[in-house]
Amino acid sequence: MKQFVLIKISRGIIHIFIVCGFISILSAEAAVLTEADRIALEARLERIQKRSDERVGGLFKRAVQDYRSAIQSDDASMALYLKCYEKIRFTDEKRKSSEFREWKRRNKERLSSASMRMALRHQLAWLLLSIEAARRDGDISEMGKRAIEHLDQIMKNAEVLKEHRSILSQNALGSVFARAYSLNIKVEDWPQSTMDIEQIYDKVVLPPLRKTTRLDSLRLAWKKRILHEGHLIEKWSVRGGKTIGKKDAMQSPEFEKFLSEKQPQLLWDMELDCFEVGDQQKSALRMLKHLEANLTHKDAPEWIEDFKGLISLKK
Repeated sequence: MKQFVLIKISRGIIHIFIVCGFISILSAEAAVLTEADRIALEARLERIQKRSDERVGGLFKRAVQDYRSAIQSDDASMALYLKCYEKIRFTDEKRKSSEFREWKRRNKERLSSASMRMALRHQLAWLLLSIEAARRDGDISEMGKRAIEHLDQIMKNAEVLKEHRSILSQNALGSVFARAYSLNIKVEDWPQSTMDIEQIYDKVVLPPLRKTTRLDSLRLAWKKRILHEGHLIEKWSVRGGKTIGKKDAMQSPEFEKFLSEKQPQLLWDMELDCFEVGDQQKSALRMLKHLEANLTHKDAPEWIEDFKGLISLKK
């Protein structure tokens, strides 16, 4: 046992305290966890995890409820956006409410935009789809139809949404909506935004259709993909000509490039995909016609070699 003397001086009086204690308290020594220690720690950790799960589960449930309510209209989506934006950019950063009101005043025109409200609503819709994909633990095989329906709505309003396409291209799980509710979820093989058209088709829509019993659906999905990619480029690129929307308006360079390069490539990929799934006779004939119609395409030599390999394997 060691004794320690503590001296305190106050108002000219010296106070002396004698403190007793084990030397091991002052000089902490390394100690191995005993079995009893481990059991006690595991029990405490389990209680902590339970409280954490309950808290996270409650936040998650509230987030979904609020999202579903806000998605009912463009105005409701904007109202939730403002609430979330205020939280993460002002409240959480300890900034004054007056600063938020000033920010809204400066951005009044943009925040009043019907196109921005519509874009936010679409972003919120994709966030809800992302949450559902996460709940399915990676099994997104039945979500292709809903992803296509979501894209259809965007294509229908492509002209209006053009100004705010950056919102649609943003990672939904990193959006203002998600950050305000501290959503910390990840979904493997799920596209980040509703504008990841290639990823939506490659990872969500097409894989479940690659069965001999679903060949018609596979081909239709490919045609839908080509339509979606082309439509977006046509509507969101800068056109030539004198009068936009009139007959004398020329196609944009981006859309012309799509028609001459990307579309033929996608059509070839479609036939190749259908061939490999089992539609060999029809796809082979279509591939030959495609080669004849696109002899000057930069990938034509590669297509020819690929086709030779396909038919030689089937002899």
